[in-house]
Amino acid sequence: MNFIEMIALGASMAVDTMCAGASDGIKEQNLKYTKAISIALSFGIFQAGMAIIGYFLGFALKDTLLNYIPFIACAVMFLLALKTIIEAIKDIKEAKKDDKIVQNKAKKIGFLEIIFQSIATSIDALSIGFIYLSLPLIDAMVTFSVVGITTFVLSLLATILGKVIGSKIQKIAPFISAAIFLALSIKFLCEGLI
Repeated sequence: MNFIEMIALGASMAVDTMCAGASDGIKEQNLKYTKAISIALSFGIFQAGMAIIGYFLGFALKDTLLNYIPFIACAVMFLLALKTIIEAIKDIKEAKKDDKIVQNKAKKIGFLEIIFQSIATSIDALSIGFIYLSLPLIDAMVTFSVVGITTFVLSLLATILGKVIGSKIQKIAPFISAAIFLALSIKFLCEGLI
C-alpha cells in the first residue's frame, strides 16, 4: 500500500469523525483550542487503535482465510459504503425534522460524550484492520498510524472550523466517504480476481 492510498483510507475513515467534530464545533460555541485538540486526538487514537485491534483479531484467522481476504475486504468495503449512504440519508431526514424545532442553546461537550463519539466513529476501523491482514506487521502499523494521524488532522480542522463548514461537511462528506469505500471495494475485488 502506497502513501497516497494510506491517506485516502485515512480520509475516508475520518469522515465520520469530521462530522462529529464539526458538530461539536457547532454545539459548543466557545470551544477552546485545547478542547478541540483533545476531541481530535481522541478520534485519531480510537481510529488507529481499533484498526490495530482488528488486525490482531484477524491475524489469528489469517491462515484459514488467506485466499478469501480480497473478497472479504471487497464485501466489507461495500457494506461500509452502503452503511455510510444509509446513515447519511437518515441524517438528512433527521436534520429536516430538527430544522423545524430549532434551539439556539449553547451546549458543552463532556468527556464521556467525546469517548462515546470516538468509539462510535471508530467501530468501522475494526474491519479495516481485518482487511489489511495481508500487510506485514510494520506496514500495517504504519498504515494504521497514518489513518490515526489523518483522522486527527482532519477532525481538528473540522472541529475548529465547525461553525463555518460544519453543515456543508455533514451534507456531502458521507457521500464522498461512500464513494471512496466503493472504489476500494472494486480495487479489492480486482485483486481477488487477478
